[in-house]
Amino acid sequence: MKEMTKKELLLISHLLEIASDEFGNHGCNDFKLSDFFSEEECVKFDKEYHEWNGDPDEHDSQYARSGWFQDYAVMSYYSHKLKKLGTYEN
Repeated sequence: MKEMTKKELLLISHLLEIASDEFGNHGCNDFKLSDFFSEEECVKFDKEYHEWNGDPDEHDSQYARSGWFQDYAVMSYYSHKLKKLGTYEN
């Protein structure tokens, strides 16, 4: 399969941004990140997310080990990462 083009990355980034806004208005935003990541990867994700979000003091390694995260926050963070890939040279 061919790698995604920068335009495709920007499109997916935009769709994730829209989805994040929509999901953020839902009553329950639990997402089991540990279905995809190891415990250590969940902690790393939580730390990176909170640094990007401007609230590094909110990083809680102990809670991150549980593997739970907000679905809209995962979408928002990956939207940002995809936008960077689509905008800048890799």
